[in-house]
Amino acid sequence: MYFDDDLVRAIAQSTSHSNPYFVADVAIEMTAVDPPEPHTLSAAIARADELVTKGGHPVLGLMQLVPAWIESFGRSRRDAFDACTNVAMGTAMLSQFDYECGLSPNVPQGASPPSPDRPRRSCVIRKYADAIGMADFVTVTNLELRFQRPAAFAEHVFDKPIFYADSGVTTGRDWGVDRILVPVDMPR
Repeated sequence: MYFDDDLVRAIAQSTSHSNPYFVADVAIEMTAVDPPEPHTLSAAIARADELVTKGGHPVLGLMQLVPAWIESFGRSRRDAFDACTNVAMGTAMLSQFDYECGLSPNVPQGASPPSPDRPRRSCVIRKYADAIGMADFVTVTNLELRFQRPAAFAEHVFDKPIFYADSGVTTGRDWGVDRILVPVDMPR
């Protein structure tokens, strides 16, 4: 489990602009081409398929996942555009890189503090950047960390985005293994 929530949020808010349907080709400079960002599942899948067909190297969704990671988790490319699944796969990879960074002689093995030290965080960011192949990832992520927007804070547990409200307002879906189920008679 990865404990650096600020880093996870910085990755999700930086290059992908908090767009769960984000698709970019890291084989070209991000500023070289300015295609419109997909904002629907079908547009994102079509763009990702097009990039793969043309031999590109796409990164997908909030955490800018590479297709090889998605396949290693036994998921389809479509799953990369589900925000919960995307973040789960991205944080699993961050955990792996954090473990690898912890194996260095300067950091105690197995240490995963809630507020990671800067050298270890830097190591994790570099490993993630190398794995996805995005040249400016380290710079963009560090800038996002430095100027990070405050996280939205919900006053009540039912205001959290993962819940399905029985008032007829949905948060996008009411199914999935990551959905938190709440008894109907729970006090609000």
